[in-house]
Amino acid sequence: MAKPKETITNPQPQHTSPVRFFAETIRELKRVRWPGRREVINYTTGALLICLFMGLLVWGFDIGIAKLLSLIGLI
Repeated sequence: MAKPKETITNPQPQHTSPVRFFAETIRELKRVRWPGRREVINYTTGALLICLFMGLLVWGFDIGIAKLLSLIGLI
């Protein structure tokens, strides 16, 4: 015979004061490894190139589909 499942009750969330919240936030932000200038430039360049490539790809498909539809007389 299977055992009945135990119900798990969620404890009440602990409320922290705004002062403690911001103090812990500042403490965590000090532990973050921030990227250097060269890394930011590289990541930004990569993201822009990917956006440009994807934009050209979508534009190419749009032109191709428009030409195909005009050949078969739908537009």
